[in-house]
Amino acid sequence: MNQRIQPLYFINAPVDFFFVGGASILCFALFSLFYTEARTPEVIAAGAFLMWIINWPHFSMTSYRLYQSKTNIQQYPVTAFIIPVVVLVGVLASFASPDQVAPYFIKLFLIWSPYHFSGQTVGITLIYARRSGFKVGKIERLALSTFVFGTFILSTLRAEVSRDGYQFYGIRYPGIGVPQWMVTVSEFMMWAAAGVFALAVIGWCYRQRRMIPPIVLLVPITQYVWFVQSIYMPSFQEFVPMFHSLQYMLIAWGMQIKEKMDLNQIEPSKRYVLTETARWGVINFIGGVILFFALPRLGTFMGYSLFFSTGVVIAGVQIHHFFVDGVIWKLKKQTVSHPLMMNLRDVVSRA
Repeated sequence: MNQRIQPLYFINAPVDFFFVGGASILCFALFSLFYTEARTPEVIAAGAFLMWIINWPHFSMTSYRLYQSKTNIQQYPVTAFIIPVVVLVGVLASFASPDQVAPYFIKLFLIWSPYHFSGQTVGITLIYARRSGFKVGKIERLALSTFVFGTFILSTLRAEVSRDGYQFYGIRYPGIGVPQWMVTVSEFMMWAAAGVFALAVIGWCYRQRRMIPPIVLLVPITQYVWFVQSIYMPSFQEFVPMFHSLQYMLIAWGMQIKEKMDLNQIEPSKRYVLTETARWGVINFIGGVILFFALPRLGTFMGYSLFFSTGVVIAGVQIHHFFVDGVIWKLKKQTVSHPLMMNLRDVVSRA
């Protein structure tokens, strides 16, 4: 029998469940029962407040992880030096051509963003699957990825049926105008993949004579709620980026704590965890403010409105984030996979 040799949770069941999907599901349920579907001023204000303390720091965490050490920079020189220049060119071109370049720069960001969400969902699911002892082979991984990315494809195609386009911070970008049959096919493929993955899970449970830990399934279910069910509830959609950031923060925190402890040969202790968490949190809060509050204001010095400048700059910041995330979280690398098996007790007390 395949026995689990790693702690299942980063911290414990309630905390991990809350961060990786429980908060999303609970919020969706509460909105469904007690709140209007519309994006009311109260919803928008709450979303704006949470951006400061959750969304913005989560982007800073990626840049901090890449640039905090010379070793990381040397390991990813193209990502560290070339990609920022490429993104900056896109930002400057959008400022220089608000009507021709900016709409497509925004379009790139808005399509890449849910794709990025999907990659994170698959990654976190694989982490908990590994921790639980659930072996994800080629068929299981293909089915999982097809379902998860299928939610992104379905939601994107639904939005792209119209050619009218939409607006992002006043920047109007075009629609593609895909035929309706593509939406139908994508939904069928998503559910077919879900069925294959469900059969694989049932088979594993039968062979192991135990249930798969619910947290393994929670992450892809949360993705489904984000991209498929939430289409009917714009008020909830306001918080989806925050919930995505919340997932990321748990993983990035565990990585930061364990990796620094191992690198500097720091003895496990509660004091270390608390002080490093506080230091890391403050740095990334400040980093988020710089990226999303200060940088957009530079555009006003060039004569652009703060509204337009904010749209272009935050698109650039997030595209850079997507590039960096694509290389620093490769689970096949031992330097990444080993710290991601940490548990809180590993870093607060000696074995």
